[in-house]
Amino acid sequence: MAGDKRKGTPFKSFSTLKRMVVLQHFKARLLGRLGWKVAWVTSGAPVELLLSFGILPLYPEKHAAVCSARHLAADMKEDSVRRGFSPDLCTYALLDLGSVATGVSPLGGMARPDLLVACNNICGTVLKWYQALQQRFGVPLVFVDTPFLGDAIEPGAPAPDHAVAYVRGQLEEMIATLEKVAQRRFDEQRLRQVLERSADAIDLWGKVLDANRARPAPMTCFDAFVLMAPIVTLRGTRGAVSFYRGLLAEIEERVRRGVAAVPGERTRVVWDNLPVWGKMRDLSRYFKSKNVCLVADTYTGAWAGNIMRDDPSLENVARTYLSIFLNRGLRSRGEVLAGLVRRFEADAFVMHSNRSCKPYSFGQYDIQRLVSGETGKPGVVIEADHGDPSFFNDAQVFSKLDAFFENV
Repeated sequence: MAGDKRKGTPFKSFSTLKRMVVLQHFKARLLGRLGWKVAWVTSGAPVELLLSFGILPLYPEKHAAVCSARHLAADMKEDSVRRGFSPDLCTYALLDLGSVATGVSPLGGMARPDLLVACNNICGTVLKWYQALQQRFGVPLVFVDTPFLGDAIEPGAPAPDHAVAYVRGQLEEMIATLEKVAQRRFDEQRLRQVLERSADAIDLWGKVLDANRARPAPMTCFDAFVLMAPIVTLRGTRGAVSFYRGLLAEIEERVRRGVAAVPGERTRVVWDNLPVWGKMRDLSRYFKSKNVCLVADTYTGAWAGNIMRDDPSLENVARTYLSIFLNRGLRSRGEVLAGLVRRFEADAFVMHSNRSCKPYSFGQYDIQRLVSGETGKPGVVIEADHGDPSFFNDAQVFSKLDAFFENV
């Protein structure tokens, strides 16, 4: 196609995003001093409940990702290990605990929390991590336990009623704690408004990701890994909705003009697992040199699931946060990856065996066989760590990818 020779300028939304991230942390520090309540939360926590109480959420995981991308991982991790934390813990936890102890941060640090909220639908490390933060700050900790939906449940099937009821009961307990922290009563109408904004942002984000079905693709997963920040950290806000409206307009214009994220796009690939934050630039340059475009991934799409705007019930909130990608069994995860390969007409898939994120990486070789069997497309597994670039062996990774793409 003639269009695949056209290279676009960087997204305007990148500069908008940078301002939003800086403003979010500045706002939390300022309003925290004025009496507003701040919560540190995990990325899979039901943040809509916090926003309905006017509590400002901050995300240690995303802050750690920024620290890693800015090449601050080594010193922060070393500090945490020196204070007795295992070097085998998730790098996000080690970087966050290191940042808290040293005050080192590319964003000026995170405002002191009045509350901690953790949900284990993404991993089990968060409980002990947030208990360590609780010891540090002496504030209440809300922990939402989500039963794992294993392969006994068919891929795509809804969570069982007893699991939904169990999580809903915890959300009711969470509301009681939020009422004490925020010193206000729960407002169901306010929750409805926040859920509607979440649904709007999720719908828009899904359309942004889906635009990569075009040939040539208007963006790569490396773009999406950065542009996903508001759907995680500003979900439920007007700012997130506005941002994704603007981004979608940019994406659609690129599709209309045939602008290629990877000029000369030859091979379309799906990525599995988190990015390697400290090696994003190197990986992006490598794939472009091979005319390979990463058109979809399992990570950014995890925040493109539906929140039913017409049902603001706690039962629906419980079902939504219980059913996310990482709280499902291997067959379900394999079906998601295979679905992406088919939907985006990918030629292959790359799986990041992530040393830090055991729940995401467990069973990847089984998933690789399942997806290749269902789609007929080859897959390759590379070993690294989402937060610590020292575990990325350049010679090993790139030689393995070279050999793989010679046969794709």
